[in-house]
Amino acid sequence: MESFTETLEVVDLGNRIRIELTDGTVFEGPASPIDYVPDDRFRLEIEPRHEEIRRCEVSAECVDGEWTTPEVRHFSLGDDDWTVVGEADNIDIVR
Repeated sequence: MESFTETLEVVDLGNRIRIELTDGTVFEGPASPIDYVPDDRFRLEIEPRHEEIRRCEVSAECVDGEWTTPEVRHFSLGDDDWTVVGEADNIDIVR
């Protein structure tokens, strides 16, 4: 299994991404946009095919050489702001 940063180094816009949370929840969809700065931060949004959820994001920062636990949040129809839904356990490019 690749680390988050190893996956982010090779992901391209439009790649189908699968994000699994620590509670087993899974979000999957095309990547758009990607913000990855090695040894600093990453933020990846996907557009999951879900009736209510419009955007899903996983992000983390590098602090003192260590990555923070990747946090996942989503934006749903009717929401005024993003909702934190948990911590990411895994990220994969679906081939």
